[in-house]
Amino acid sequence: MVKKEVIRTENRISVLLKESRKNHGLSVQEVVERLAKLGVNISGKTLYGWEGGHRQPDADEFLTLCQVYEISAFPETIKKAPSISDGAMKIAKIFDGLDAWGQKALLSAAEIEAARCGESSARARAIPANVIPLRCSVQSASAGTGMYLGPEEFETVFVEANDLTRRASFGVPVRGDSMEPVYHDGDILIVEAAEDVAVGETGVFTVSGEGFVKQRGEGALISLNPKYAPIALTEDTWCNGRVIGVLAPAWIVKK
Repeated sequence: MVKKEVIRTENRISVLLKESRKNHGLSVQEVVERLAKLGVNISGKTLYGWEGGHRQPDADEFLTLCQVYEISAFPETIKKAPSISDGAMKIAKIFDGLDAWGQKALLSAAEIEAARCGESSARARAIPANVIPLRCSVQSASAGTGMYLGPEEFETVFVEANDLTRRASFGVPVRGDSMEPVYHDGDILIVEAAEDVAVGETGVFTVSGEGFVKQRGEGALISLNPKYAPIALTEDTWCNGRVIGVLAPAWIVKK
């Protein structure tokens, strides 16, 4: 299986967990086994997600990790984190109980409301009803020899609502020519969150910290341009999502 996670911003907790494991000379599997002995059962993929900033452990999981890594005190940057309101906690609990479609709908509504509150009421009213927000990476995924994707940053653009954009989890620009003639340098890919893609499908993958747009092969990532060699799949490879199309410039309403 190709390792997964949707691209998200790396945070201080992910850095702390990644550096602590490496400082103790532990492999991902060794950490998973130690956590299991302490009553926390997770997969190696989940730990990779925590270390990559794609998701976060809950309080009990984090405290158990601190026990494994012998972390005796929180860094000052974590202790000074702003408190979360009761309303935010309520929304978070509702979010965790939703399926993937419901979570996406809730996030979309939050994006729209955040944009409305950050703009003048006149500009907010100017957004047509058939327009939806789309989070787009400001860093490219390579259709060539790879480039570093993290920590990732995103901007919100408003796009025409259609069959493709409604399915989109995020957009990512292409850099390079390894996926020509289907995808070209500068294209903004529409990506649907997926834990893995089938052989023959195209996805956005992270390999040892570098991002690639490639076709899933048997044990390797394949370029459509024959001048690029396949990239072998390893335990440091995960899938960020399935490419379902290209964002047409005419669909972008405003940034």
